Amino acid sequence: MDAKIAIIGAGIAGLSTGYHLMKAGFSPIIFERESFVGGRMSSDHVDGFIIDKGAYTFPEFHKNLGRFVVELKLDNSLFQTPGTSSTFSRGEEYQIKIGSVRDFLRYKLISTNGKKGLIKLFLYAQSLGKALDIVNPTQKSFELEKESASEYLLENYEEEILEKIAYPIFCEIFLGTPENNSKLAFLATLKNLMRFKIFAFDYGMGMVPERLVKGLDVRTNSPVLKISSRSYRGPYEVHIGGDNPDSLVFDAVVVSVPLPIVPKIVDNLPQDLEQYFLSVTYSPSIVIALAVEGEFNHASMINNLLRTDFDVLGTVVFDCHKGRSRVPQGKALVTAILCEKASQALFNESEDRIVGEALKEMDTLFPGFSNKLIFSKTYRWEHGAVQLPPGWLLRQHSSNKAIENGFGNLYFAGDGLHKSSLEVSFNTGIRAANQLIKKIRKEGFS
Repeated sequence: MDAKIAIIGAGIAGLSTGYHLMKAGFSPIIFERESFVGGRMSSDHVDGFIIDKGAYTFPEFHKNLGRFVVELKLDNSLFQTPGTSSTFSRGEEYQIKIGSVRDFLRYKLISTNGKKGLIKLFLYAQSLGKALDIVNPTQKSFELEKESASEYLLENYEEEILEKIAYPIFCEIFLGTPENNSKLAFLATLKNLMRFKIFAFDYGMGMVPERLVKGLDVRTNSPVLKISSRSYRGPYEVHIGGDNPDSLVFDAVVVSVPLPIVPKIVDNLPQDLEQYFLSVTYSPSIVIALAVEGEFNHASMINNLLRTDFDVLGTVVFDCHKGRSRVPQGKALVTAILCEKASQALFNESEDRIVGEALKEMDTLFPGFSNKLIFSKTYRWEHGAVQLPPGWLLRQHSSNKAIENGFGNLYFAGDGLHKSSLEVSFNTGIRAANQLIKKIRKEGFS
């Protein structure tokens, strides 16, 4: 148990790795470049408002993470949301309850032919079974990912399915577009949208990482500049910048950062792995918290905005639906998530410019909205979400064996190994910890 272990990154993957190692009797050190933990699962508390900075819901199909939440005794803090969703098209609002078959049949946004096509798509997705498991793909999975979601839908269905169903799904869940993601990614997501419950944590998604930090040695404001080793098996010298620059030696390292960052900090990676890491594509994301006077209790929790009508906003969330403690009485909190195109265009712009562009479109949705603004907070995520373009899964699968087995005593975790998901991040963190524990107990570091 004297093994010296470093974990790079204090997102949900790195923290779950550290927690699992700590339970096994180890004392890892976690280095985080930001001043906070949790990554996109972090929260801010501002003037009585609780803000989710990235991830904003906890779907019930996050089974493993759900069991872990029970283990952490945080399940009593889970709040079931109403699951209401609206799509705005040409100035009209079309509301539906997520997963409600009855609401879908009465849904006026989609034509009768479009509904028939959607039913056909749902049944097709259900029939594919394990082929839609992106984490454990089959040969059929690789066949399904040969074309983009947009190509597949335009060739086989009404265009409204692409614009009014597929685009909102990719915009909200993948922070991307149907053009840049595969048919497989769309069908796998569609299959999970049949019927499920959506939860949130009543004091913010950050409750989980804040709980995980207890007992762990987490060093924030400590960016890792370089990881070098004298041999394949280590030991590893970790060079840290930030508030307390240092150089420390570890027997093993778990890297839990977006994969394109790995070659920038890890020396002497195999060339094929380095090329693979650099080729992983992320979509950037800008999230804006808008606190306003007045209540919007009749607004849907999730509001999807079509690219045919909106250039900046992608998804708008009313946080009053996520718990009674989220928003002070008589006020409202809106989380505005920009679409991929706007996030890319505005990522390096000033906060005033970003908020101003978002408020213009909020005013078209809710006239006078900007006049009620109390404050705004902008969060920029350079690596917002992994994209799954055509052919990517096959390429990913061939590299994953090397990644999952580790490179010497260097291990990897995070959503970049499969796709962006709290569940995936958590699972890869636990897997990395288990591999490391097994290795130490069986072989040590000799």
